[in-house]
Amino acid sequence: MRRKWNAVLLFFVLSAALTSPLVSTSSARSVHETSDYDLFPQGDLTDASQWTVGATTSFTSQPADYTESMVADQRMTMVHQRPQNTDTLSYWSLNSPSESDNVVGAPDGLYMWSSGPIMSVQDFDVSSSTQYIITDVSVVLAFKITDALHIDSVRLSMDWSNGSEILRTWSNTGSAIDYINGSHYSFDISGLETWTWAMLSNAKFTMDYVSVGQTDDARLELDAIGLDVTMETPWYGGEVAQASSTARGHSLPVLNFELSQGDYNGMALSICGLESSDGASIGTWTSAPMAVPAEQSFGRIHFVVNESGTEANVSVQYATSPDGIAFSVFSTYSGDALPSAEYIKVRISTDVACIVSVHVDINDPTLFIDGRIYGDASGINATLSRWTITVNDVTVANLPVELGLFSHEIPIGHTLLGQDTDIEVSIKTWFTWDSDGSASTTAFEVNSIEIDGGYDIFYDEDPVCQLVGDQYLTEDGGGLFVPLLARCTDDRGLPEDLVVSFMNSEPDIVDVSLDQGEVRISLQSEQSGSSQITMTVTDSAGNFHLETFNVFVAAVDDAPVLNEFPALVQVEHALETTIPFAWSDVDSATTAMTITANRSWVDVDLESETITLTAPTPGYSSVMLSLCDATSCSERVLDLEVVSLPDLEITDLVLGDASSGVFTEMNTAENGQFLTARVYVGNYGFTSAEMVTIRCTVNGQTADISSIPTLGPGEIAVTECSFQAPFDGTFMTVDAIVDGGEVIDERNESNNEMEASLTLSQSEIVDDTDVGAGVSTTTVYVGSLIALIVIVAGF
Repeated sequence: MRRKWNAVLLFFVLSAALTSPLVSTSSARSVHETSDYDLFPQGDLTDASQWTVGATTSFTSQPADYTESMVADQRMTMVHQRPQNTDTLSYWSLNSPSESDNVVGAPDGLYMWSSGPIMSVQDFDVSSSTQYIITDVSVVLAFKITDALHIDSVRLSMDWSNGSEILRTWSNTGSAIDYINGSHYSFDISGLETWTWAMLSNAKFTMDYVSVGQTDDARLELDAIGLDVTMETPWYGGEVAQASSTARGHSLPVLNFELSQGDYNGMALSICGLESSDGASIGTWTSAPMAVPAEQSFGRIHFVVNESGTEANVSVQYATSPDGIAFSVFSTYSGDALPSAEYIKVRISTDVACIVSVHVDINDPTLFIDGRIYGDASGINATLSRWTITVNDVTVANLPVELGLFSHEIPIGHTLLGQDTDIEVSIKTWFTWDSDGSASTTAFEVNSIEIDGGYDIFYDEDPVCQLVGDQYLTEDGGGLFVPLLARCTDDRGLPEDLVVSFMNSEPDIVDVSLDQGEVRISLQSEQSGSSQITMTVTDSAGNFHLETFNVFVAAVDDAPVLNEFPALVQVEHALETTIPFAWSDVDSATTAMTITANRSWVDVDLESETITLTAPTPGYSSVMLSLCDATSCSERVLDLEVVSLPDLEITDLVLGDASSGVFTEMNTAENGQFLTARVYVGNYGFTSAEMVTIRCTVNGQTADISSIPTLGPGEIAVTECSFQAPFDGTFMTVDAIVDGGEVIDERNESNNEMEASLTLSQSEIVDDTDVGAGVSTTTVYVGSLIALIVIVAGF
C-alpha cells in the first residue's frame, strides 16, 4: 500500500494497545463437587491419643481419688467409684454383774484381779450410733495374765440375745500376757453373727480364770472390756472428670458480615465496632447481600457485643432473596435456622450496645452426642452433680447426672468464629456426693460425638495458558505458528482435551485457527491492517482462559503487474492492429496508473486493456511498455513480426456464354448449356500474391479451377471458369472462391468469396437421327469432367 496506509496501520496499533487488554480476567470458575465434612472426626473415639483426659478434686487441681476418665474401646468413660466410708467407735460396758466395778467403763489403769472367780460386764450404750450400718465388730480387752500358763487357762466368753460363745481361751502361754500397759487386745467377732445394735447393747462378756491348782502361780488382771464397732458414716465431696480434644485445620461453616459495608441509619463504625451514632437513640445497620455457598444452606444468625454491652439491647431482622437483587421484607429473627434462600441481608438495631461482629453459620452446625449414665447413683447429689459440654470455651449443654441413656442434638453455630479453624470440645462430669457411707459406682459413658454442618467445595479452576501476545507480520510475508496447548494447564484435565475457539474482528486480513495444538496465523492475500483476536480456551466443565491479542500486518506497496505477451505477435505492415493485454495493481486504482510505450505508433488504453498500433516497417520490431503506480514500475517487451501481406478480394463475378468466341453475359441459361464464369480478383495488399487459385462451384459442387500466376499490389486480374449447367432444375448458383485453401497469408481472409446465380430452362428437343451431334455433346461433357478431376487431384 501507499504511505498513508502505513500511517493508518500505526494508528490501529496505538489504538489497540490503549483500548484492548491483552487478557481478560473474567473467571469461569465452577463447582466441581461438594461433600459433607465431619468437623470433629475424633468424635468416633477410636484414637485415644487425640484426647486429653483427667480427673481432679472439685475446685482444686489435686488429682481425684475416686474418679477416672478414659477413652478406650471406642467410647469415653468417666467412672466415679466411691468406696465405703466407715468410722470405728469404741463402746465400754456400763455394768458388771460380778460386781467387778473397776472393770466397768473405759480402761483407766484400775483393774480387778482373779485366780478363779469370774469377772463379767454388760450394758453398752450405743444409742448415738444406732442409725448407722454396722460393718465390723471387735471385742476389746484391757487385761493382763501375770505369769505363764502351763496347766491353767483363761477364757473369754460372750452371751447375746441369739446365743453364747467362748470367744477365746489362753493356755500354755509360755510367758505372761500384758494388754494393760500398752495396746489393748482386739478380737474380731464380725463373722459370728449379723450384728444389730440391740444385740451389742445387751451383750455380756465374761472372763474366767480356770485354775487347776497345781504349779501355775498366775492371775488375771482385768481393766476393761469393750466393743469396737465399725460402721458406715455419712460423708460428702466432689470430683470432676474431664476429656477434651481439638479438631484443627479445616475452615468452619461460618460467614462473617463486613461491618464496613452496607447501609447505616443512625449507626456508625467505632473503635469497638458498630454502635449507635449518638449512643442513646436506636440506630440500624443493614448488611450487604450475602450469598449461600454452593449446595449449602444458611443456618442461624449470631452477633457478638463488646464486654460492656448486653445482647438484650440488640434486635436482629433478616430478608431473603433468590437472586441477590429482589429481597423480601425484613422479618424479626427468632433464633431458629433461616429458611432456604440463595441470598440474605441482616438488619441490626441497637441503642447502647456495640456490635463487635455479625456472622451467619452454614448448615446450622449441630453437635450430636449419644451415651449413657449407668451404675449406682446412691449418694450422688442430684442437684450438684452435672455434666457439661463446652465448644470453644462456650458451654452448650449443662445436664444432670441421671441414670439412663441420653442422646442430644445441640446447635453450636454461636461458638464458631469465621477467622478460626479450630473446634475444641470439652466434656466434664461433676460427681458430687452426699452419701450415707455406702460404696457406690457411677459411670458416665459417651459412645459417639459428631458435629455436622461442615462442607468442602471442590472447584474446577480455569485453565491457565501462557499468553500468545500481540503478533507483528508483514503483508506478502509468511504466517506463523505460536505454541498454545503445550503451554496450558488444567487442574482437572489434560491440555490436549481443552477446546480452543477464536473470534476474529478482521477475517479479511488474517485467518486464525488451531493446528495440532498451535495457534496458526495466516495472512490473507494482499491485505494489511490490524485484527483483534479473542481466544477462548475451555475445559470440559465450561471454565475458560480468555485472551485478547492483536495481529498487526504491516503494508507493503506492491509493484504493478503487467502480464506477459505471447513470444511473437504478428501484425500487418501499415495496418492498424489492436492487441489485448492484462495488468493488475492490488494497491492502486486505474486512475492512479500510467502506461507508456517507446514507439510513437503505439497507443495503450489501460481501461480497455488494449494496445493499438500501426507498424510502419515490415520485419521484426520490439515495443517496450512501462506500467507505473505512484512508487514503482513494471516493464514488458512486446515482440512484433511486421509482415506485408496481399489482400485478395473477388471484386466481381459475371456469368455468360463464350462458345462463340465472344463472352456474352447471361441472366438465364438452358439446362446442360456450357457456360463461362468471369472472376475479377484484386490485390489490395502491399505485396504480390503468387499462384493465386480460384475455385468455382456450381450448386456447391466444384465445377472448375483456374489460377493467376502473379497478382501485384493494387492489380486486378480476370480469370475464367468453364462448366456445364445442370440438366435438371430451374436455378443454379455459382460460387467463386479465391485462395480457398488459405495458402496465401492475407490481411483479410473474409473477402475471398462471391456468389452469382442463373435461372435455368429446358432446351429444344434435338432430332434423334442427329447422332453425330449427340455423340459430340456427350463426348465434350465426359472430356470436361475428366479434365476437372485431374485438376482437383493436382491440388
